[in-house]
Amino acid sequence: MNEIMELFQGVYQAGRWPVTLYPIWLRSSLTYIVPPAFAITVPAEALSGKTSWVVVLGAAAFAVVLFTVTRWVWNFNMKTYSGASA
Repeated sequence: MNEIMELFQGVYQAGRWPVTLYPIWLRSSLTYIVPPAFAITVPAEALSGKTSWVVVLGAAAFAVVLFTVTRWVWNFNMKTYSGASA
């Protein structure tokens, strides 16, 4: 269990710094696979005026895609759910 906690702490620590400090492969991983950079860096850059409209539109499109996939998974699982006592 300590290894999992250590992994999450490492990801959270990586999210503390601007994503532009990291190499492109790590930047992409922290933005799209494990999204602390998406949740922290994109809004902070948007508020400070350091981002472009392409990034803002990409972030909005990414949020819409994630919302759509989440709704689809939720509805699919609710259709196949038979109850906890069954």
